[in-house]
Amino acid sequence: MKTKILLLFLLGWVGMVLGQTKEQINDVPGMSATLEPEDKENTDPEKEKNKEIVDLVKNVIKNNEGSKTSIGEIILKSNTIVYDEALAEKISNDAKQSDKKLRLLYLKLLKKIESTKTSYKKIDIILDQGGTYFLPIVKIDSVKFDIQEGMLEFIKVYLNDGTTYTNKKSPIALLYLDKRGEDRLYNADGDQFVLLKNIVTFEPNKRFGFLPNDDTFSMKNNGKNPDRRILKKNDNINSLVSFTAYSDLLGLIGDEANALVNFEGKGKFFLNRHNLPNKFIYLFSSFQPYLHYNKVDSKFETIEVKEDNLNPIEIFRRHNFAVGCDLSVFKWDWRPANSLELKAGYMFTSSKIIINNESTTANNHIRYFEINLKSKIIENFGIDFNGKYMWQKLNDNEFFDSIHGKMLPLRGGIYYASPKAKGDDKVFIRFTNYLILDDRKKDFFQIQIGFTKSLNL
Repeated sequence: MKTKILLLFLLGWVGMVLGQTKEQINDVPGMSATLEPEDKENTDPEKEKNKEIVDLVKNVIKNNEGSKTSIGEIILKSNTIVYDEALAEKISNDAKQSDKKLRLLYLKLLKKIESTKTSYKKIDIILDQGGTYFLPIVKIDSVKFDIQEGMLEFIKVYLNDGTTYTNKKSPIALLYLDKRGEDRLYNADGDQFVLLKNIVTFEPNKRFGFLPNDDTFSMKNNGKNPDRRILKKNDNINSLVSFTAYSDLLGLIGDEANALVNFEGKGKFFLNRHNLPNKFIYLFSSFQPYLHYNKVDSKFETIEVKEDNLNPIEIFRRHNFAVGCDLSVFKWDWRPANSLELKAGYMFTSSKIIINNESTTANNHIRYFEINLKSKIIENFGIDFNGKYMWQKLNDNEFFDSIHGKMLPLRGGIYYASPKAKGDDKVFIRFTNYLILDDRKKDFFQIQIGFTKSLNL
């Protein structure tokens, strides 16, 4: 009799355990899923409670730091589902539709964890169309971030099972992270992936946020309370304004009317940080106003011309100052460190001239399209090529009528940036050949050497 009672007790206990392993997720279209709970570990409740208090205090301190300059928080999740590429393709040929179902599966898992207060280690999936898959649920160990100019350029996820996952394709604009949550982060073999929204979320503090500071940092999974990272707005003018000074070598060593010393200040302002999904392509991303002052050798500072022999190219070549603005219409980055950019812009130049023994000012209005190709050969050394198609209009005044012309400057240069350099700091040497399309006899060229420095204000 005692033996029968003992057997019944054991069978009942086994039934309870087996009952716990049969949690189902049945409301994801096209599949049914069974959750397998983790093996329970013996933990000290008092230690767990103390750890939760410590984590809570840390998060409160983090939240209060820099609250006035905060644009939002990155919040790390505790665990994630590791998806199989074959399963995603079986669900749907459309990656977006497939990822929506996989994302729904994760949300149902979170609800199940909340309702049952149970941690799970695996999901067994049976598709309605046939096929069985086993998806591990793995704890997130840590995540490494690299943020540049408001873009999540690189993210690397470390899981507790030793695997890592990264964004293989394009960077992700932080301000649009909610729209890019279905982005896949792949393992080294490319046969498994995790979804970005299952790893981190970004909670902005403002509807129209600023760009965050450029930074590289890591976040560690600290247990039940998710790790948080406050992102501060980028209020460093050094990231916006740069100063360039250069000289024409022909002006230094020759006896020609070339620019002796040039000073140029530029500011870069972002309009749109939303790249095309999974592409390194940006449309209308930024505009750049600039101011250029040209110190001409005093020997050639005054331009003496005759009314019947007015040369707008020579006037442009020896202008005293210029102001302008260009718009980045299209930019395409590709690995390892190359970029192609198309710009549209406007430039106004002014020169002092003497015509018919009278002093006056000659003003040029120039519209242009510019294409620029840059490449970093190594980390601190690179090359750039530039072509600019320019429509020139020498404005009329009391001494002469307006004159129109076209130019095509072609430029190639090399630059070097110190390993300790910040921002756009570099030294360069470049050669520019100005092709005067209306009269090729007026072609001229410049060899320039100089440096660019981010202003330290």
